[in-house]
Amino acid sequence: MKKLKRKIIGFLVAIVLIAIIGVGAAMFVGCTNFHIHTKAKEGQIKVACVGDSITYGMSVINWFENTYPKQLSHLLGDEYHVQNFGFSGKTAQENNKDSYRATKLYQKSKAYQPDIVILMLGSNDSKPYNFVSKEYFKQAERELIEIYLNLESKPRLILATVNAGFFVHGATEGDYMYDINGTNINLINEAIYELAEEYNLELVDTYALTKDHPEYYKIDGIHPDKNGQTTMANAFYQEIID
Repeated sequence: MKKLKRKIIGFLVAIVLIAIIGVGAAMFVGCTNFHIHTKAKEGQIKVACVGDSITYGMSVINWFENTYPKQLSHLLGDEYHVQNFGFSGKTAQENNKDSYRATKLYQKSKAYQPDIVILMLGSNDSKPYNFVSKEYFKQAERELIEIYLNLESKPRLILATVNAGFFVHGATEGDYMYDINGTNINLINEAIYELAEEYNLELVDTYALTKDHPEYYKIDGIHPDKNGQTTMANAFYQEIID
């Protein structure tokens, strides 16, 4: 009986250890929606990075250090407080179950009362079952823009286009992985450019930064690796300090 109990306990311990290792590995490569948020120190300029899995850092090895928000934090230094409000799979549009505005993280991004907001949504809006039209997306993005601009903190808002996508694993036509649609991405990016002009907002064209760099996308053709995240971090850094 004692031997049986020891075997059962050993088996349960092994399962727990495997689970812990599995969760740790998933967190290490950004495959969870786990967030670490800290409180800004008095006088720090608060930067909210709002977006989907590109912002969150899905598939980025050593997620804790290599996402663009984390790298941007290092570039900006102690004068700034950068927080990652990216949520994998979320959309600007509200016509589906994955609307960013339906999340608690969205509420947290507003409660943060940022001084600067980087808004980068649209990848998941491009999926054929989410995308209605360029104008439909544009209106959803416009609503988000006005919500953030009208926060009590009156933040500086920087828009970002959707990154380029690439076919991987032998695919040559149709949608990219996760049903991301290239044609719809182009329409969404047109809408983002038009909104930047309409509201006289700063814009970082992450599509232009990534379209000639398939080497950033070895895993799935959608999520930039550390080097792609570095490219974005540098671009946002230059935009903020200029």
